Amino acid sequence: MTQKEIEAAGAAADDSPATAPTPSAQKAEPARSNGRKPATIGSSIVIHGDVTGEEDLVVDGTIEGTVNFKDNNLVVSANGRVTANINARIIRVDGEVKGELHGSEQVIISPSGKVNGDIRAPRVVLEDGCSFKGSVDMDSEKAVSSDRAATPRLRPTAARPVRPGGADAGGLRN
Repeated sequence: MTQKEIEAAGAAADDSPATAPTPSAQKAEPARSNGRKPATIGSSIVIHGDVTGEEDLVVDGTIEGTVNFKDNNLVVSANGRVTANINARIIRVDGEVKGELHGSEQVIISPSGKVNGDIRAPRVVLEDGCSFKGSVDMDSEKAVSSDRAATPRLRPTAARPVRPGGADAGGLRN
């Protein structure tokens, strides 16, 4: 084999499913939307104010203010604490968030995640064991901007009358 063939075989092996990251590795950082390693706010960092950027971000520290990563991913790690309204493409919460979460693609709350605030995203995942207090709005932006008059309304079905002297404990009528 030539050196080029060896390198090509090595590159193909790197893309194989056997070397895919484990689910626990995926929790530690967001999917790389731009091919670069995400930026990290370390556990000893405390930020008061607005945080914006053009790359993926992992929050291991504390943020108070607003967080805007509109076209990128944001992970609040298990040690992360965010008191802010968050706007990002995909938001994953493994730590604590107090504020509104707006994910243009998806919001995921892991079993260790705690969220106190409203969620707006087309896809929302509340994993078993998570803590969530707020409301969820999964309307896509297209549906929100459409004319509500054109949307068919659901009509209640006719109520069944309740008859006195219903079934006894065994479920049979006398």
